[in-house]
Amino acid sequence: MGKHRYWEAFLSVSASGPEFSPSLEQNGIYRRPRTTADLNYTTADVDFLYDHFVEPEDDRPRQKDIHIRLPNPSRSDFFDALEEIQSWLLSCSKSSEWDGGGIHFNFAGHGTENSGAIVLEDGEVTPDEYLETVCKIATDVSSPNRLRLCAVLDSCHSGAWVTSILDSCFNKNDNLIIPLNVYAACMEDELAWEDSSLGHGLFTYCFSVRPPVLGAIGAEAIQPDNSFGSSISIIGGERGCSLLTAGKQNPVAYWNGAGEIEVCQNGFSIFDNSFENCLSLDEMREKLHKTRDEILRLVKPAFEFYNSMPLTQYDNE
Repeated sequence: MGKHRYWEAFLSVSASGPEFSPSLEQNGIYRRPRTTADLNYTTADVDFLYDHFVEPEDDRPRQKDIHIRLPNPSRSDFFDALEEIQSWLLSCSKSSEWDGGGIHFNFAGHGTENSGAIVLEDGEVTPDEYLETVCKIATDVSSPNRLRLCAVLDSCHSGAWVTSILDSCFNKNDNLIIPLNVYAACMEDELAWEDSSLGHGLFTYCFSVRPPVLGAIGAEAIQPDNSFGSSISIIGGERGCSLLTAGKQNPVAYWNGAGEIEVCQNGFSIFDNSFENCLSLDEMREKLHKTRDEILRLVKPAFEFYNSMPLTQYDNE
């Protein structure tokens, strides 16, 4: 196998919320859940995420990646794209340097309650449907190395998608696929929010914050046109998203190197001491809820101090 990790297919999907219409627009600055997501904002999110992840790294020159962008696709568009990725990976697998390949899925839009299924133009795609297709791809192309999976979802209930991926990778298909870094904008019982003043989802905005040096108060973050402008470092990352929403939206992240899943930057290992057995899906979600609730009990007064204004008209419903 070659030194570098090559052959990653990027599938980037932006979708408007199922309830979105221009009549839902409000005058001035507003914040709303992604059930009413604006396609302009979700497309800006996906464009930023792609540009961020396509940047070269020391061990990843990225000469052999492809990218498919789908704005407001149908279900058939989505699965056609996965079929195209399968054909591309299969052709790459003939290389003597083949390393198993990878699929990086970016999504911005609305996800459904409980399952985190992504909402497309004419229906939903559940995590199970996605994983079933990915496993078929892995069966064709992964030998002798496993297919790598990455995902970033700026969508409602996306924590359900991430935990489903981890459960499938480690408890059901550990010989076929392996997750690398997997991120969700919120827990499975939470909504993801977008803000008109940012032109982005809050998670993507906080993900983009870059302090010039460790400990700096000032920082840069993406603007509505995806250029970089002034921000403050305190709102960077997962905890920054929790801060901006007074604890209503708490991102979830899995880091492959540590084998840990985090909520609001507090995490736990999903493996036992031997690193052989992974928590079940229910155990994973139960521990995430416990971790989040403990954090919010301690720091929610501080969140509310920084963000005392109601998020939106939906708060009182």
